[in-house]
Amino acid sequence: MPNLKSIKRKIASVKNTRQITKAMKMVAGAKLKKAQLAMNEFKPYASTYEKIIQNIANNTILHNNPLFEVREHVKNIGYLIISSDRGLCGSFNINIFKEALDSIKSKKLDNQNIKLYIAGKKGTDFLKRYNYNIKHNASATVKNAENDFISELSDIVSKDFINGEIDELYFISNRYVSTLTQKTDSIKILPIEKNKEPINSGGYIIEPDSNEEEVLTKIFNDFIYTEINIRLLESNAGEQASRMNAMDNATRNAGKMINKLTLTYNKARQTAVTLEILDLVNGANALK
Repeated sequence: MPNLKSIKRKIASVKNTRQITKAMKMVAGAKLKKAQLAMNEFKPYASTYEKIIQNIANNTILHNNPLFEVREHVKNIGYLIISSDRGLCGSFNINIFKEALDSIKSKKLDNQNIKLYIAGKKGTDFLKRYNYNIKHNASATVKNAENDFISELSDIVSKDFINGEIDELYFISNRYVSTLTQKTDSIKILPIEKNKEPINSGGYIIEPDSNEEEVLTKIFNDFIYTEINIRLLESNAGEQASRMNAMDNATRNAGKMINKLTLTYNKARQTAVTLEILDLVNGANALK
């Protein structure tokens, strides 16, 4: 027969866990609203910037811009992998790691060298086990998408591409679709691809005072910054949504476990009472 005290301790323990997961769900929900707001406010800017790039990508002056240089022999591949700093967010990080490992494996089969740029402590902790060349990693600023951190990361990957340390750069991150859905993307960012079909951009509305090539270089450098920023914001929103869903599932499962343990406790208690009654009856019969 199950020990009643042991069952009561288990029930109390699961109830405490349920309180924690319920609180974590509420915190994640509040953070999700802030993350969604930040992401939605920045999306129009990122979308407009991408259209600007598309409209000027066929300009003949860009033929000498290093960010458009397509290398004849691609030997060095860079991956910018965005994960989370903390766990307890379901399959959020697992999906990123799976995509990263599959992609890296395919490149290694082609005898290509791999360099990693990692944003997120979980990504660093996981990928360093495989002895990959981690060129740069950061953790504390992923959730905040701070300007200094993004500028630093943007400068590093751009300079490494221009200097020939990497021939292509891919982003691997979770794209926020909805509260219940985050899609893992692997997208090539460098070299910046030119449009295959010409686009009539209509020329400048305002002619720049500075050298045209300098202005365009600044635009393309800021494009890398913008791409990193929007992916960090989407990753943060996806992380909070995944954590909220994971804590909701944990809270529900804790409730089911409490019900099951309570039923077991009641059965054990009923059995104990029945045995005590039988002992009393048997004792009374023995005295007759």
